[in-house]
Amino acid sequence: MGNINYGIQLYTVRDALGQDFKGTLKSLAKLGYQGLEFAWNYGGMEPAELAAFLKENKLLCCGLHTSLDKLLDPANIDYAYAVALGAPCVTISLCGSLEKDLPGMVAKVTEGAKIAKSKGLTFTYHNHAQEFVKIDGAYVLDLFYQATDPALVQAEIDTYWVKKGGADPVSYIKKYSGRIPQLHFKDMNPETGNFAELGTGCVDFPGVLEVAKKDGTKWVIYEQDSTAPNAPLDSAAISAKNMLKLLKS
Repeated sequence: MGNINYGIQLYTVRDALGQDFKGTLKSLAKLGYQGLEFAWNYGGMEPAELAAFLKENKLLCCGLHTSLDKLLDPANIDYAYAVALGAPCVTISLCGSLEKDLPGMVAKVTEGAKIAKSKGLTFTYHNHAQEFVKIDGAYVLDLFYQATDPALVQAEIDTYWVKKGGADPVSYIKKYSGRIPQLHFKDMNPETGNFAELGTGCVDFPGVLEVAKKDGTKWVIYEQDSTAPNAPLDSAAISAKNMLKLLKS
């Protein structure tokens, strides 16, 4: 079984970042997060400056979420950040687009993935619940992965959205063994169906983690979009505590 690092998608604490970018990153480091997955916000710092700040605070970049348009632009600044920060992966999502134009999206994503690869980056696709609609009896997300080259298009499976879409996260992750360098750890309140702090909901994270360790996943990344009962940084603290306990078990 391989070693797995743990991080946080910074979209989780987007409001705090707007108030105090550097202070928020330092707080996340104190909570025990090893890595940060960036999403559009770089604190007004240039790539080299941000890279130096992460190094100073013993933080790693575990990924960078961008848009399809930016992925398709080799000169986009997000690539400069990804390279400077040592991001292993660059990621996009296409909420509601795959089922509307699967062939077109496959072509565009493949083109973008080739650009990412040329810069030494792995491309991963982040799912939501929309990709679990079916076409001719098959999930759109499965059709997407079947139509793309695993050497170019990897997966950042999101546990909450898999469950929200009606599939079992453990079984679904097993299906793409060896193709998931990153996993989004996101929990679900079983009563409301809303997001929950990691380890407080109904997602089988011990089962997910067992599969992930066997399959060579490098990063598990906590994310919580909204709708939790606590403030984002408080939720991050709860989730960090539960994540560390889980990873050590």
